[in-house]
Order: sequence, then structure tokens, then C-alpha cells
Amino acid sequence: MRVLLVSSSSGSTGGGEIYLRNLSAGLSQRGHRVQALFSTSPVMDKLAGAVSPFTEVRREQMVNTYERRTRCLGAALDLAQQRRFRKVFRELTPDVVHINQQVAEDGLDLVLAARGCGAAAVSTIHITRSAAKLGARFGKLRDLVTTAILRQANMAHITVAECGRQDLIHRFDLDSQQVRVVPNGVLLAEPSRETRERTRSRWGTRPRQVVIGSVGRLEAQKGPIFALQLIAALRKKGLDIRYVWIGDGALRTGFNETARQLDIAEAVHVDGWRDDVPDCLLGLDIFLMPSQFEGMPLALLEAMGVGLCCCATNVDGIAEAIEHRRSGFLCAPGDLDAWSAQLELLVSDQDTREAVGRQARDHTRMRFGIETMAAETSEVYQDVLRAHRGN
Repeated sequence: MRVLLVSSSSGSTGGGEIYLRNLSAGLSQRGHRVQALFSTSPVMDKLAGAVSPFTEVRREQMVNTYERRTRCLGAALDLAQQRRFRKVFRELTPDVVHINQQVAEDGLDLVLAARGCGAAAVSTIHITRSAAKLGARFGKLRDLVTTAILRQANMAHITVAECGRQDLIHRFDLDSQQVRVVPNGVLLAEPSRETRERTRSRWGTRPRQVVIGSVGRLEAQKGPIFALQLIAALRKKGLDIRYVWIGDGALRTGFNETARQLDIAEAVHVDGWRDDVPDCLLGLDIFLMPSQFEGMPLALLEAMGVGLCCCATNVDGIAEAIEHRRSGFLCAPGDLDAWSAQLELLVSDQDTREAVGRQARDHTRMRFGIETMAAETSEVYQDVLRAHRGN
């Protein structure tokens, strides 16, 4: 089958885009001919290079949704870009066009371009919360536009968690068969004592110090300031811990300033964006994810896959990835006392950390590998292709 993966092209480092790297690898292994379509923007160079071993990469000039001041309103009205991409889709002659949307309003111009291009079409929507619920400017109007276009497109959608599937069905009054769940899949690293020691040495970690870490953009959604408050509370209890944030973003300056204000700067390290995140994860003892909302976060699955004990917010797809107290721990958003009590126990109990980490690793390797994701996505392609040919 010829599959065209279309990125809405907002960047190379977010989980929603890394999803394309993993999916392209899995589909290629299954024998599909995979093509990938990215913007010519330099922010997409890294991802284009990452998928090139598995796909034929094509780059086209594109204005992505987040570059538009009016977000999806501008995309819906950009008839020229819609016509241009419909032409590109036809030239590439795929059997299935698969559009990757971070949120439902992302890439609506691409959704409209896919309509009538001659191929079957499907989209993945990672974050299913509405613009209004996320507190976006003109959120209600943007949601109305998104609803109108997705109903008009009448295409199949993939979500990465069951809660997201229910959100889309209710938001857009979709048929239950129109939305399918395919959890994210990750490339799984093998544990290595040498890599762990090398990573911890780079961070300046003492031999018996417990290292807690997070991976992601330094943005409010990921809860970095709450994480610092939590680390400060644990340090006040006399726990010998170090905190590492792997990633970068708009809040980096504020993050570092907050660490200084909380008098924990010497125990906090920002590692920036890394190409070796799996190796970095091996240097941790506990993985922390205090996000306000998520889809099915790849960073969490990667951490579970290397056998880390994870403590995460009980929201969205996170709650479907972790079985509380068995393969990880779930805490209510913003409940500093509950998080602190849970982490204090984990810092002090290596046996529990390791036992839970083993359960997390086994569960992830069984349910969240790229082979499983590619197989289930291929089933969706077969269904949409049969429906398309039957019309």
C-alpha cells in the first residue's frame, strides 16, 4: 500500500511529530511504501532527516496553523494553499493520505486539500480538547470552524487514547465507527549500565543520589513550575535528589529563575533538546510527568519502556498508559501534598521503584511497541480504503 504521511509541520521535537518518525518506521517494516510530506521550514529539517531511512521525503512551502495569527480561521480561508496541496496529493498518487494533527483545529487546510484528491483519507488527532477548553483566544469561534470543517470532510480519525475517541465523537457528533483508537508506539532502548553511568556523570550526579527527571517542552502545559515546587518540597525534607529537565522552550528563563527563588538551583539541571533521549532516560531513577493535559505522551511510554518508575498526572491518555500502583503512579493535577508524599516514598524505596519499573517495561513492550502501532494503523488504512473504493 502507498501511504502518504502529511505533517502539519509545526516542528521536529514535539511528541506529535515524533509519532510520524515511529509510524513511518513501523509501516515500512510491514512492507508499505511510505512517503512523507513536510514543510520546507528549517524547523522540519531534523524530523525530515529522521524519517528519511524509512520514507521518500518531499518538502513543500507551507504556512502551518501556528504561524497564522488567526490559527484555523486563516487555514480554512487559505484556498490557494488548499488547491496547491490537493495537486501535490494527486501527483504523489497514494492509496491513503494520513494527516497528522496536533489538535483538531491543526492543519484544517490539509484536511480540506485531502478531500477530493482521489485517495482515501484519515487523520490522527493527538490532543482532543477544544480550543475553548484550552483557554485559546477566540476559542469558541475556532471550535465552530473546526466542527464545520471536520463534519464536512467526513473522514476517519485516529486518536491515541479511548478518552480522546469519546471526546471527538461527542464534540463533532461523529459515528462511533468513524473514530478509532491506536495508542502511540515507541522505539524501546535496552538498559545499559555503562550508558547510565556516563549520563549521570555528565549531569554531575553523586553515586547514591536519586535522580528525578522529565522530558518535554518547557511550556505551561507540561507543568515545569509545579515540578520545581515539588522538588523544593522534597529537598526541604532532607532527601538527596537531583532534578533534570530534558527539553527546552519558552519557559526556560522563568524555570531557571524559579529554581533560584526556591533555593534549589544547584539541584536542578536543564539538559536541553537531546538526540539521545533514551540514553538520558537510563540515567534517571524516577520519571516525573506533571502535565496539565496530554494525548498519549511518547516520553512517558519511552520512560516506561526502559523500566523507569513513573509518577504522572491522572489525566487523558496518561491514565490509560499507567495502571496505578502496578506499572506507575497517578496523582491528581496540582495536588502538591499528594505528589510530595508519593515521591517521598519512592525516593526512599529502591525495591518498589525497581519492581514497578519492571512491570512498566513489560507492559510497554507488549502494548506500545511501534510494531503494534503500525499493525493497528494498517487495519485502519484497509478499512478506509475499502470504504473509499465502495463509494
